[in-house]
Amino acid sequence: MSTQLTTTRLLAVIVVFERDLDQVLAWSFLRRSLIAAADHGGATRSCGFLLDHVLIYDNSPQARAKPSEHLPNCNYVHDAGNGGTAAAYARACALAREAGIDWLLLLDQDTTLPYGFLDAASAALMNSTRQPCALVPWVFQSARVVSPARLTAVGSVVPLRYEATPPVAHDLTAVSSGSLLLVPTLASLMPLPNGLWLDYVDHWIFAQLRIRQLPVAVFDASLQHNLSVFSLESLNLSRLTSILNGEAGFISILGIRARLVYPFRLAARVIRYAWIRPELAMHTLAWIVHRIRRLT
Repeated sequence: MSTQLTTTRLLAVIVVFERDLDQVLAWSFLRRSLIAAADHGGATRSCGFLLDHVLIYDNSPQARAKPSEHLPNCNYVHDAGNGGTAAAYARACALAREAGIDWLLLLDQDTTLPYGFLDAASAALMNSTRQPCALVPWVFQSARVVSPARLTAVGSVVPLRYEATPPVAHDLTAVSSGSLLLVPTLASLMPLPNGLWLDYVDHWIFAQLRIRQLPVAVFDASLQHNLSVFSLESLNLSRLTSILNGEAGFISILGIRARLVYPFRLAARVIRYAWIRPELAMHTLAWIVHRIRRLT
């Protein structure tokens, strides 16, 4: 049985760091959507997702991504302290609740939305027998699927094989950019744990959905996204620290098998880094020593 779908309002939150607004890849799409929604009185279609609010969350040290023109229902926040995606999602969730909006679209500055993206998400929502609390697209790095994925019992994230008919499941995880989340569900997870601010925020959110056995639907739209963990040549030490901290916090909520395997995964990563970029290996070892001292 399919879900009856009427117009469903959507708030997009786009997280920006050290980027001008005209360099944000999804901005032209978001700008057009806001103008179209305003020109048609908020009724640009009879059913499906209607993107009529945007939050630009600028984590740059100096404000860079503020629109130069007035746009309806466009909010700009400059967070010089860099609260990461966690702060952006919290603000977006609060703004959506104030505006009576039920869905959030999560975006980063490097995401381009393909033609038909919202139509594909709307179709997945309409065809679900039970309303999902999250809708996620296929995300690729070049030709490699990176999201959605399944989280194994030992804490490994294993991307799914692309399917023409995407699944609906309770055990999926995904990268945040391009994902749509039901606002009441995300609000129930707030505030996020201390120390979880950028890396692994998305996997932590989807792990919480898995714990609550809430359905996640995959819709047939494809995005390109570059993950830092796959680009070791450009990975800086501060971002590596963020990844390690986020991963440690994420592993802590998983089962005993994942926590037991985690030290071996770290050791294997140190060996890999030593071959590719020795400074990453030394930094990871220093992080491990510091964490052991802090826990003892």
